[in-house]
Amino acid sequence: MNVVQVVKKFGLCGGMEEYAYRLANELCILGVEIKVVCEEKLNNPKDSKIEIFELGKTLKKPRWLSHLLFAKKVKHWVSENTDGHTIVHSHERIDCHQITTIHSTLYNFPPKRKFPSFRNYCNEYIERRELNCASVQKIVPVSGLIINQISEKYTNTRHKLASPIPPGVSHLNAVKKEFDPEVPVIGFMGKEWKRKGLPKVIEIWRELRKKIPLVRLCLAGFPIDEPIGIRKDELKFVDLLGYVKRKEDFFEKIDILLHPAKREAYGMVIAEAANLKIPVLCSDLCGAAFHNLGSVQSINLKRPNNHWALKALEMINESSIKNSSSKSYSWRENAQNYLDLYNS
Repeated sequence: MNVVQVVKKFGLCGGMEEYAYRLANELCILGVEIKVVCEEKLNNPKDSKIEIFELGKTLKKPRWLSHLLFAKKVKHWVSENTDGHTIVHSHERIDCHQITTIHSTLYNFPPKRKFPSFRNYCNEYIERRELNCASVQKIVPVSGLIINQISEKYTNTRHKLASPIPPGVSHLNAVKKEFDPEVPVIGFMGKEWKRKGLPKVIEIWRELRKKIPLVRLCLAGFPIDEPIGIRKDELKFVDLLGYVKRKEDFFEKIDILLHPAKREAYGMVIAEAANLKIPVLCSDLCGAAFHNLGSVQSINLKRPNNHWALKALEMINESSIKNSSSKSYSWRENAQNYLDLYNS
């Protein structure tokens, strides 16, 4: 079986790129002949049998134009280098694929922009084209959250929707910390900290301090000098880790993860924490909340901070920390699900 994976950046830089990278390697192990078409290669694949074709960088901004230029290059490459026996599997906004994986929540959904703009029109166009182009046979969301969005926004594509295939969880050599009920540690990690809910986390933590005065906050994934709204008198209760090279350095310090994101197609940090048996409290707008990950519980994002604090307090007791369960999803399972889809 010949499969072409299409992704702008091929390598371990998180999110969609890492998903495509690990999927390509696992598919190769399963005996699939893999070619990767990208703008640039960030890491060499584990298996030398994977052929990589770098088409060169396009503009970074505006993003819609970057997508259009890349799509044009890919379409030309596909027409010159593939035949009817090749499956083109895209992770990008192109229009010559048989399978597309949707890694992000839909653009402008639910609709917020009251007045049309050229930028809005272009982004809607490339999204609609990706899902509705003549060649596409299967649309694969990474979570049930995205399935619901596509079903509502693009009703004509429902018959093409496949079951969600979430990202796998890579093994982390983290040793779970010893729990101290008098000094529990709340964790948050995220580069896009505003969208992922850090301001709400801080308010929840302040509510918790009324019940447990020594409760600490451990933050990672963004520069330590970011103005996140922590007061000077609160800093002694806060650990600012900044960007961490080893995720273990973050997970080994926390007892519970809070992730009240406004919109999150999946949320790898949720799955990674759950795999380490760390309890997670996230919003109902996180894709990972749609999967049975054991120690993950979700709450409506609009619920008041004191409700979140009470729920977190319930999860921070010694019994829930000790008895939290774990359910992981491997990259091999991810690849096998795609192999089944290719065969169909």
